[in-house]
Amino acid sequence: MARPRLDEGVTDTQIDDAVAGPGSFDAVFGAERLPMVRLAFLIVGSRAVAEEIVQDAFATLYPRFDALDNAAAYLRTTVVHGALRAKRRHRMEAERLARYPEPGVVGVGEIDTTWDALRALKPERRAVIVLRFYADLDHAQIAELLECPVATVRTRLHRALADLRKELER
Repeated sequence: MARPRLDEGVTDTQIDDAVAGPGSFDAVFGAERLPMVRLAFLIVGSRAVAEEIVQDAFATLYPRFDALDNAAAYLRTTVVHGALRAKRRHRMEAERLARYPEPGVVGVGEIDTTWDALRALKPERRAVIVLRFYADLDHAQIAELLECPVATVRTRLHRALADLRKELER
């Protein structure tokens, strides 16, 4: 089949089908991705989680694709099962978190102010301070954990402490 021209009023899906073939994985992906994301979203209520579920479903479908008679049905079943599993996991996490109260106020104003100032830092600088002073890791351990050179850890820590001082002076 000759590839249709865009100015002939054909859709992207028709072009994909003409190039990849109507029974190809790419054609199924193009036709089913958005409906599957919508389906998963309606079950889990989160677009990000829905997209992850659909991506996992396509990853499961891919190696089995040629052996399946109805890839769309397999995909739909996989998405629904993945969404239900995600909902159960979310409910279980919420129940377990509810058992433990939030850490209360320590009662010392300085500590609360320090935590507020720490939250104002850039994430990579905040991480270095937390790993160094809360987790009590040395520079080499932090570098290994963050997958960066030790010199970068020292620089981030130095800048983070300077930023923290500025925040506390406000």
